[in-house]
Amino acid sequence: MEKFMLCTLMLFVMTGFVHVNGILHLGSECSQTGNTTGNSIYQANLKTLLDSLVNDSPLQGGFLNTTIGTGSNQVYGLAWCRADVSPNTCSKCLNESISVPLRDCPESKDLVIWSSLCSLRFSNESFFGELWNSSSSSSYGGNTLDEASVFSRGYAMMEALGRNVSDRPLMFDTGVIDVGNDGKRYGLGQCSRDLSKLDCENCLEELLVTYRRFVMNRTGWEMLGVSCGLWYDDVQFSDDDSGLTPTPIGSGVGETLCTGDYVIMAFVAFLLFHWIA
Repeated sequence: MEKFMLCTLMLFVMTGFVHVNGILHLGSECSQTGNTTGNSIYQANLKTLLDSLVNDSPLQGGFLNTTIGTGSNQVYGLAWCRADVSPNTCSKCLNESISVPLRDCPESKDLVIWSSLCSLRFSNESFFGELWNSSSSSSYGGNTLDEASVFSRGYAMMEALGRNVSDRPLMFDTGVIDVGNDGKRYGLGQCSRDLSKLDCENCLEELLVTYRRFVMNRTGWEMLGVSCGLWYDDVQFSDDDSGLTPTPIGSGVGETLCTGDYVIMAFVAFLLFHWIA
């Protein structure tokens, strides 16, 4: 039932997660089983933690896991950004990503967020080194399609990235293939650096298996969760701050698909909520 509540809330929150100043917000979940009502010490620790994640993660290579407080007032937090973005973009993504879920569930003790360029989680229980795979999202921008043969080659490149990322020092890897008259296809893969090699590989593989049909023949797409992410496009990836061509994935017309253990039940609840309202 708890996971049902989590995914239901996630769908409610995701209805407002589109673009905020260029950041595509794909999902969030917060637990309703525990809250910080009346616990001013925990709330103060949480604020300190979130400030640290937003401000310090970009300065430490786009990854930070840390704790604030002790005993029942201790809060654990982790944040990571896509390894190719600038510290400024990383900070901006983290800062704007937490705004909506904290507004909708401000007293939750357990929150996960994932967006196009960053992910963040906090909890009153330690989760470092744990793979989060309860839910994830995939999106594509526009309606441009590749030939099946081109898509097949591109997907094979992404599958290779999924196997190679865990061997890289920052658990981040890129790839590119030349598809002749159709230009080039670019790929990125990344895992949260607290994961084991095996969990990283499993995280990326699960995304590729889950969303293959959803992104079939698309020229640009993302597959994202809290613990890992994959990005694919026909335009070279880069950060706006670098002065190079920005990545357009998720921009313009497109669709987003969310999956989770109870996503169907949650979607029914979502429809019932609007029907009753």
